Amino acid sequence: MFSSKKFPFRFTINLSRFLQARINVLLFRFLPYKISKKYLQSLGKLYYKLKKSEKNLIEKTIVHIFKSQYPANELNVLTDDIFKSIFSHYHEKLFMAYSNYSFLKKRFLSWVKVTGEEEFESLLARGKGVMLVTAHYGGVEWLPGALASRGYPVTMILRFQTQRLKRTLEKRSEEMKDLQLVDLDDGNVFFTAINALKNGRILITECDEFDAWKESKHVSLNFLGQQMNGDRTLDILRKHSGASVATVLMHREGGKKYTMKLKTMISDDSNTESVSKLTMESLSDTLNESPEQWYQWKALGEKLELDSDSHSDEDILGDIEPMEKDSISI
Repeated sequence: MFSSKKFPFRFTINLSRFLQARINVLLFRFLPYKISKKYLQSLGKLYYKLKKSEKNLIEKTIVHIFKSQYPANELNVLTDDIFKSIFSHYHEKLFMAYSNYSFLKKRFLSWVKVTGEEEFESLLARGKGVMLVTAHYGGVEWLPGALASRGYPVTMILRFQTQRLKRTLEKRSEEMKDLQLVDLDDGNVFFTAINALKNGRILITECDEFDAWKESKHVSLNFLGQQMNGDRTLDILRKHSGASVATVLMHREGGKKYTMKLKTMISDDSNTESVSKLTMESLSDTLNESPEQWYQWKALGEKLELDSDSHSDEDILGDIEPMEKDSISI
């Protein structure tokens, strides 16, 4: 376990900004793939040593959700795997942003296989656009590039943690020609999204941005055994656009292999089911099978108002320590 020693300063930077510090970006341009991954994981371990309460909240959330399903030793392995997945996510983000584009394009085709593509293409052929709903899962950073490199017209709504990354990815999207990135923090996101769909494009958005939800009192959903109100934003988007709805998850298969799993959710204009309910409960089913690939545990803990300073739930782990020195393998 990380040392409980108190640090003489208040460390306020978040994980994304910490890992995307200028020196890390510079190093990332030159380090080989495996070394850069190991370097980023080491930085991630340092971050959680400095941000003990944040690490506690992630652990507490995992235990809160899975304590009745896993014995203590398996729960510890799951927790360790989730932290590895968080670090892999940021490695993929930087790799996507700062690698040579011609190299990347080849990898989008050779590292990523696609399932459910035929049915997805029939949705797109309707000409009303497709709301392609994803999550903070697996290799999500590869998703827009993997679609654009296959000739799909892609618009993606996302939130940039640094202006440097925003500038870099906007430049990268120009290289990909038919990839449009939309900053969630910009003013006219809704109208940009509607426009994209009405022009027959694929709009990629994430269903699990809990802090951006506009909760609906009329939609109740079950996510990982927790009852919560759904997000009405996705339903409003569909109502105003008439778009079909599909989900997509970029599942990590190990090594440098990924599977883009496309799944049709709504293809009928008369279907009035809640997009938020359908997509979140579908994600929940996936996470019951592969919870280690999701990295919104901190955000979920905050939504559930779990106390990051309380250790009552984590005590189930006993003396088994997650993230020990040699636990991360490359």
